[in-house]
Amino acid sequence: MSPINAMTITTKPFLSINIKRPLWTLLVATLGVSLSGCGMFFGDEGVFRNREGDYLKADNIPPLVLPAGTKSETMGELYPIPPITATDFGFDPSADDYEVPRPMPLSANLEQENVKIQRVGNESWILLNAAPGEVWPRIRNFLNVNALAVSKADIGKGIIETSWLQFKTDLSTYDRYRLQIDQGVQPETTEIHITHMSVPVAEKPTPTMGWPRRSVNPEREKWMLDELAATLASETAEGGTSLLAQAIGGSVKANLGVLGNEPLMTIKLDRQRAFATLTYAAKRDGFTTFAQDIDAGLYYVHYINPEDAKPGWLKRLFRIGLEPKAPTTPYSLEQIKTNMLTGDAFEKAPRSDRDEEKALPDAPGYLIVVTGSNNNFVVRIRDPYGKRLSPHEARELLTVLRRNLI
Repeated sequence: MSPINAMTITTKPFLSINIKRPLWTLLVATLGVSLSGCGMFFGDEGVFRNREGDYLKADNIPPLVLPAGTKSETMGELYPIPPITATDFGFDPSADDYEVPRPMPLSANLEQENVKIQRVGNESWILLNAAPGEVWPRIRNFLNVNALAVSKADIGKGIIETSWLQFKTDLSTYDRYRLQIDQGVQPETTEIHITHMSVPVAEKPTPTMGWPRRSVNPEREKWMLDELAATLASETAEGGTSLLAQAIGGSVKANLGVLGNEPLMTIKLDRQRAFATLTYAAKRDGFTTFAQDIDAGLYYVHYINPEDAKPGWLKRLFRIGLEPKAPTTPYSLEQIKTNMLTGDAFEKAPRSDRDEEKALPDAPGYLIVVTGSNNNFVVRIRDPYGKRLSPHEARELLTVLRRNLI
């Protein structure tokens, strides 16, 4: 029994070594081929190399040259890239720390279509969260469904005029409406202004009669506003888009740009509405108004990012800071106005350095400065001394302000 046991003990390791060594050799060889294969197929010189950076090596090719006498009006760039200029919002070629600005924000509520009737003073209009090109055919459909004949439609100016009609409840007058479709203050929004005109039956009205500046009968204007707004709010936008109506009203009424390397905002509204919408925006989304002087075009405001103002989880746990105190300032607007730069010094103001200010030291907040005239107002944001902010800070504040204009 012992010889057999001894042979068994010595034979097993011998057989084990002979069996495992080829397997190990094969494994090492396979691994080596696999590693070299990765480089062969997926490396920088491989068959299936990563090509995501190839566009960086692309170069321009010379433009196509047509033979002499050939018309070239139809030839052009398929996707032209406009050059960046000093008027582009956020462009600051002289800044050492220049950073690429974020894309211009669109309307705040593009996910849902909002229809509102807004009023400022004696003016009322419909605000629709859709582009004029989408709204134009829907208005035409509303007029057709309600048997309101159209006597004039100027798609270039965004004007639709109805024919003369009579209300069943009042046969003593002839009435008609003019609908003005404009670009809204925010991108991809539309404003619909309605003017009502009425004349006695005895006057025999004609299509060429001039329109009044304001509606003759505000009640009948309100009726049309309510009916149109209710229809636009209840229907689904299935009327398509009018390509011809995309340019209605020109550009939006509030644009962001740059002048002298300083970000600013231009507002194309009349004085009453321009200051009404700025007053509204200067109290929203992180802005607090300390004081304002409409005649001087000044708003003394404070701003804090709403996200930064939220208390952390520890403070929320102990209910600390859930009702923060309103910001305050030790200085009145009159003190600020007396000390701020004006005139040519304001236009050529240096960069803000609050730590160096001796008069009214540590003045908090910002100044919203409005200059210009009707339909051409310029809005700048400066420090309380009238000096310029960094382009990045001014751009961010103006973006928030613009987002809340109505």
